[in-house]
Amino acid sequence: MIGLNRFIVLILVGLSAGFGSGCGKKAGETVPDAAADAAAQKLPGSDQVTAALARKDYDGTMAALLKVRQGVANNEQLIQYTTLAQDVKSKLIEAAPNDPKAAEALASLRAMTLGR
Repeated sequence: MIGLNRFIVLILVGLSAGFGSGCGKKAGETVPDAAADAAAQKLPGSDQVTAALARKDYDGTMAALLKVRQGVANNEQLIQYTTLAQDVKSKLIEAAPNDPKAAEALASLRAMTLGR
């Protein structure tokens, strides 16, 4: 019985090694660059949001963010939109105590997030 178990284990190890050897990188294949992937999957319109935020154009930021939100088509874009909205929110929170326009934009973003 012990000999049979060893034989079965040996067969399973051999099969897994045989099937696993065909799953490597082949000669001449290229692996896509992570930066190129990120650029290809970048959320359309996110550049306008960050540019408006950098100019402290808070009304423009909210308008661009709303436009981006309307263009979300899949789960990956939803995740990217959520990350962008969190970044905008954190920058608005920093600016809100000193800038009433930033406080107003933050209130709009919170209402937009809650769906009210």
